[in-house]
Amino acid sequence: MNKTLVNGKFTNLISINDRGFQFGDGVFRTFVYNNGKIPHFSLHYKKLKNDAKIIGIKAPKKDVLLADVLKVCNQSSIKIIKVIITRGESSRGYLYDRTIQPNIVIQSYDFDHKRLIESQKGVLVESVHFPIEKNIISELKHLNRILNVLALEGKKAHITDRVFLDQKNRVIEGAFHCIFFRTKSKFILPSNQESGLVGVSRELLVNYLTKNNIAYDFKSIYYDKVNRYQEMYMMNSVYGVIPVKKYDEFTFDTNLEIVKELNRNLNLEYAKK
Repeated sequence: MNKTLVNGKFTNLISINDRGFQFGDGVFRTFVYNNGKIPHFSLHYKKLKNDAKIIGIKAPKKDVLLADVLKVCNQSSIKIIKVIITRGESSRGYLYDRTIQPNIVIQSYDFDHKRLIESQKGVLVESVHFPIEKNIISELKHLNRILNVLALEGKKAHITDRVFLDQKNRVIEGAFHCIFFRTKSKFILPSNQESGLVGVSRELLVNYLTKNNIAYDFKSIYYDKVNRYQEMYMMNSVYGVIPVKKYDEFTFDTNLEIVKELNRNLNLEYAKK
């Protein structure tokens, strides 16, 4: 059963004057509640708070937010949790009163175990038909996701995600996954100096590789050079690391042992009890 909490109360209603609805004026995070625990909640909260601070919104305290998240979950369940913080309500126009209070929306959704199992076998992805470029909010998980919506327009059901390229034809990220590659000797991540979201999944991966002295590098990954990599992976905080079998016309090895190892060590395995 899906549940919604708005400012601590169970309701599906929010004002038509909310700036998140009017302008996309807010930030969000999506993560998993796993049988009484929220893997990496501190990192998710840190990112949420920092993104909100950058655009001048005050996030609730960590313990307050956590208490509200727990209200929409049953102890023995696996749920996808979405936390939205908007600037609050204002009258018409972009300007706003500095005293307005943020609105906090927390939603829980059923976890799709079938999708998880199928994706672990390897997925197909394809390129977005338009390029993206770096801007002052490209690293934030803000509410204006129209590029992501347009990127997935017309996507066939057998395609898991679409991949953004920048104006120099460099691979950046998926519409809802971060991306990385692997050669026989190291992991390769797209350079975040070019564009794209700086998210929790990417941070988890880099921290793990660094801590365990596993070779990795940040590089500009040009589309026409993608075939030099043996393996390609996508990753997010909900479905963890998944192998890519085919990206456009490029094919990759499917290394299920690497997938299992990363998901286990990154605490991104979600199984029914």
